[in-house]
Amino acid sequence: MSEYTLNEDRFFDPNVEVRKYAREIYNHIKDMPIISPHGHVDPKLFADNKPFSNPTELFLIPDHYLFRMLYSQGISLESLGIPCE
Repeated sequence: MSEYTLNEDRFFDPNVEVRKYAREIYNHIKDMPIISPHGHVDPKLFADNKPFSNPTELFLIPDHYLFRMLYSQGISLESLGIPCE
């Protein structure tokens, strides 16, 4: 069986001219850290650098999409350790 290799330009525009500029920009920034203004975790959690007391506080409570998805599948918030108010 042959090994599958992803095309290095798979995220760039199929237009050759656009792709040329996209690749040039990418090569200048590819090693920089990602700073995303659209995150689902409060930046204060990183700034405070406090330990989490349990996995729910770390993985579920900051991500409302995740716990809503689990809840939509019939998993109670209480069983996830998410306090109901």
